[in-house]
Amino acid sequence: MGNASLKTNRLMQVVCCLQQRHWQIMSLGTMLSLAITPAALSAERIEFFVGPFEPVIWVEDLEALAEDGTVNERFRFFANRLNEQQLQELQTFLNLRLDIDLITLSQFTYWQVGERFLERMGQVVQTDSFLNGSLALRAALIAASADGDGITSLEVMQEYPLDIIQLNFPLLQQIIQENRRFFADQDKVLAQFQTVGEAEAPVLSVIPDSGALPYTGSYVWKQESLTFNNPLREGTIPFDIYLPQQTTGPTPIVVFSHGVASGRNAFVYLAQHLASHGYAVVVLQHDDNSQKYFQFLAGVDRPPNPITLVSRPRDISLVLDELERLAQTHQDYANLAVDNVGVLGHSLGGFTVLAVSGAEFNFEKIQQNCSLAERNRPSLNPSLLVQCDLIALEDQSPFQLQDDRIGAVFALNPPTSLFFGETGLAQIEIPTFLVASMADIVVPAIPEQIDAYRWLQTENRYLVAIENATHFTFLEGDLTEGALPLPGALLGPDPQQARPYLKALSLAFFNRHLLGQIDADGFLTQPYLDSLGTDLFQFSIIRNLSSN
Repeated sequence: MGNASLKTNRLMQVVCCLQQRHWQIMSLGTMLSLAITPAALSAERIEFFVGPFEPVIWVEDLEALAEDGTVNERFRFFANRLNEQQLQELQTFLNLRLDIDLITLSQFTYWQVGERFLERMGQVVQTDSFLNGSLALRAALIAASADGDGITSLEVMQEYPLDIIQLNFPLLQQIIQENRRFFADQDKVLAQFQTVGEAEAPVLSVIPDSGALPYTGSYVWKQESLTFNNPLREGTIPFDIYLPQQTTGPTPIVVFSHGVASGRNAFVYLAQHLASHGYAVVVLQHDDNSQKYFQFLAGVDRPPNPITLVSRPRDISLVLDELERLAQTHQDYANLAVDNVGVLGHSLGGFTVLAVSGAEFNFEKIQQNCSLAERNRPSLNPSLLVQCDLIALEDQSPFQLQDDRIGAVFALNPPTSLFFGETGLAQIEIPTFLVASMADIVVPAIPEQIDAYRWLQTENRYLVAIENATHFTFLEGDLTEGALPLPGALLGPDPQQARPYLKALSLAFFNRHLLGQIDADGFLTQPYLDSLGTDLFQFSIIRNLSSN
């Protein structure tokens, strides 16, 4: 009985861990996993096997705890294994409300990625006959949101349509281990980064006292909308160009790549900022844009095709081909430096710009991790669902996606672990900048950007880790309205306070590696970032971090 008590104690400690601040700002997908993991607590009761024992937790006891902190006699066995703080945290977690409406939740759970996510988590939260509980979870989530007041994990348990929720304890332990690696030790990671960044700064350059990098530059610019063609896509494809006026000499180019279900308006503020500093900024619209997702969710279009993973980087090369053609025939574009190009992308756009910059697809790693059994394994890394789509293209490989006109790459929150892995990222030879949002639960920072940074072999490589930033921190527009609206509470702190950092870092990076401005090194340091100052975010920058 001692071993059973020890393991049960570990389970309850983990349940309490789930309401740490990294989990309180979760996006829709991770809130489902939050609702799902404690939903291992149940509609009437939860049952789970710990060795030969099968402890039971009654939902009524959790209701009493959530209401006023009451610990009923039946729950005392578990409560005695928690200290006072942990018990309070569990009470808070049970009452933690996600502001999401019925339509949005329904759309997500019937979306291809949402269905796959539920199927994975249904292996953890099972029916009383040990079958996958995904359908019951979907019913519980939708029922809990029907009153229009959002959902809590306790409400999901109360709405679970079966008397018993059978918890697959070994699978939950695997998720616990992922949580520990992805989220629980982030403070230690950030502290290490801060130390490294401060140690590197004096070696790199004289630190500037101030700078105009976050502010609008001196160039007037104009915006034009043009088109190009991609044989992998239907029809003509629109793109915007922000063109600085009255420049002298060749005008460097930066191409933007948006994420899934996003579009050309996601980074208008950054495009305008770089244009005001003399860059011609090209903003693409890929095939998996927000309009396509609107049509798919409305039932009038097909789901995204995995070939998009190839058409995306080719969009960049083909739009550069179009600019080369325009430079020869139109005076307005004659000064474009099409052989001196930077690329910047967010999320799947980050994957896109890394691929066109030389990162190679790693089909060996895809095979190892995307077999049917592995693909269905529950995980707290939702990006693996999309990365495994690459397996459908293996028969068409190899792909030649690198474009030698690219001179520097800046990737925010990119998924990398399966797409490229260590061997694929090692092929990049140009200056590379990765941004990792430490509260990102869509593309978690540690497995997708921090590990990726260690795999880079290029001499000039940068990593910025941002405490409190989410996957959506740098996006522009109302993200509560879109192809898949996001609850406002899950978008993180005020993004306006983060934008000056992105403006300064991207401009300094491209100034250094497209224009060759040595002095720009001083802006790519920890002391400079500290001088910008914000209470909501902590930015840590490092370069050349060892593989250890």
